[in-house]
Amino acid sequence: MDFYAVKFFATSSLTAEIIIGYMFGKQKGNPEYKVLSIPKSKLPKFELPDINLSYIEYKSKLEELYYKAIKDSTVLDLNKQFLAFVQSTIKRYGPEIINAKMFLGVRDSDVAVIKAILSEIFEEWEGEVNLKIVAEKLTYQDLVWLMTQHRSFSEKEKSYLNRVDVQSAPEVLPLTDPLNGMTINNLDVGDPVYSLIIDSVEPANLNKLKEQYPDKFDENGKNILPIESKLIAKELVTDTDYYFIKVDLGGGIIGKAVISKNLKMMVDSNKIAEMHKKREEYFNPPEDKIIGDILKESIAGLKREANLPENKVRSSDVLIIFGLSIGLIIGAILLGIWLGVF
Repeated sequence: MDFYAVKFFATSSLTAEIIIGYMFGKQKGNPEYKVLSIPKSKLPKFELPDINLSYIEYKSKLEELYYKAIKDSTVLDLNKQFLAFVQSTIKRYGPEIINAKMFLGVRDSDVAVIKAILSEIFEEWEGEVNLKIVAEKLTYQDLVWLMTQHRSFSEKEKSYLNRVDVQSAPEVLPLTDPLNGMTINNLDVGDPVYSLIIDSVEPANLNKLKEQYPDKFDENGKNILPIESKLIAKELVTDTDYYFIKVDLGGGIIGKAVISKNLKMMVDSNKIAEMHKKREEYFNPPEDKIIGDILKESIAGLKREANLPENKVRSSDVLIIFGLSIGLIIGAILLGIWLGVF
């Protein structure tokens, strides 16, 4: 279990409102949550998502409901106050503490703990609440497979997956980390990402991959554990919010994917930061390093031309060579001036 997801529906006899939402997180860090309060008199206007839906589908439908509901000025005003209340309450209790308790409650299938946490958050707003909850234990792989079930590409996005240069490449999906992941805009070509192959693979290539990653495929050839792949191309799908990417899966095998620009991909953030730092130093070296490198390369060239071994040139030799070079340059300038005058 890497993540928990708790979907909830709450009512109170003290207020004429219902609360619907979710809380999502992993063992450490702050939770991600979405809450919406709707007056009961407004309920006939809206279709509430079923909390028994999978987390990905439930979240998507709740987002749709939220943006439809707040177009109503009454609902909008109510939720401005309600969201401010929830944020201040979670801050008061401590978001990391709430998150850790919720993670343990879901992990241990302790419904009482989960309900107690949510009741404490809402009771000052609505008093005693009646809660219905559905909790899910999720892994990184679960999120990937859930995402594959709810994708809907247009013909334009599909055309990128069917391009001539990638027709034989299997489709992959990068592992997602909604809390600490990085979007494609923050990744460079060459960066490592974790991918799952969701498409059939040619037998010869499948054998290569299974030899390279024997523990990442089941007996039926299904990729069950993520592969650390290298991002080798990224291209914005014109007039959309999607990117087309290629990844190197190893052994010369390329994977392809179309992903949302907002998808947070799971990465090793320390490794990424180090790689970006090295690239920055390579393309924008400090001025003193540039001068030193040029001088070093010039001296190395002179040594090669003179057939001198590397360890035979002392610092004094370097100064003499550099001085002679400067002298020759100045002499050439003076000669040019003299010739120009006469």
